[in-house]
Amino acid sequence: MTDEQGWAVSTVRERVQTRDDLDGVADGLTAIEDRADDGRITVETMRDWYRTCRESHRSTAADLSDAEARFEALEASLDPIDRDTNRVRARLDEYEDGFDSMRSALAATEERLDATPRTPESAVAAYEAAANLRRCGQVVHQVAHSLHHVEAEVAKFETWLGDPATRIDTLDEEIDGFERYLDNTEGLLDRLEADDPAGIRPFGAWLAAYHLQRMMSLVFEDLRADIADLEAWLERRDGSYGADVATLRDRLDELAARHETCSARLDAATAEIDDFESKRAGVADSLDRFEADLDGREPPVDWGEVDDLVQGQFDDLGIQVR
Repeated sequence: MTDEQGWAVSTVRERVQTRDDLDGVADGLTAIEDRADDGRITVETMRDWYRTCRESHRSTAADLSDAEARFEALEASLDPIDRDTNRVRARLDEYEDGFDSMRSALAATEERLDATPRTPESAVAAYEAAANLRRCGQVVHQVAHSLHHVEAEVAKFETWLGDPATRIDTLDEEIDGFERYLDNTEGLLDRLEADDPAGIRPFGAWLAAYHLQRMMSLVFEDLRADIADLEAWLERRDGSYGADVATLRDRLDELAARHETCSARLDAATAEIDDFESKRAGVADSLDRFEADLDGREPPVDWGEVDDLVQGQFDDLGIQVR
């Protein structure tokens, strides 16, 4: 029979610390200590904790279902021509993957709750229930946070879908963001070309500029595809947007000219780096893999993945400018 008075925290700690088949002992004990009253964890406390977890899970699952239903209605309302463009399809797929991931996390949490006794019958069982409930609470909180983020993104996306000005401004802002990569490349080249490039590691600076420069080649391909999609979409809208599209293309052409100049400067800078050919040969395999990865990507590009790839290269090669 279960003792409704529960167990002293010290007893729970003593029982579980002698077991080698329990995972996350410290986390489970911390969860119990947080809910203990006068050094004891009672069965009533465990029941209340379980009920709270169930209610939180049920509420979050309902919120997720509502959000998915609104998203599905939005997707169904789209003109098939718009829905099947690369940019729109990529965003829809991204949100669908997010909903699937959240749904999977909640399903796993429900299974964990189903396996957790509402009324543990021993100190070890109380610990195991506490460890499960702590983890369930963490996952439900993470899902609720992710859902809030995705709902906000979908709301922005819905505005973007129907408003020409938002689409034009968004693409203009993206060009601004990518322009900063060129700014960084030019800054590195300025330092390499200085009469006294003190305070930098010339080959490290060259490698950093090389990666940014190579990534920008993919940027232009992606942005040109985005502008073409935007132009085709605007042609089906009321109003005249030719000047806006022309401005975007002009900005992209200006960046392309700067990129070409950077490429020439990058090639010329190799002559000023001691033992350049030997140093480059030492990282040739890594650079070849980097090139191949970028060459295998097609619009729409997942820039989060590309950023991770570039950062991974910096870490793996130990690229340091200073």
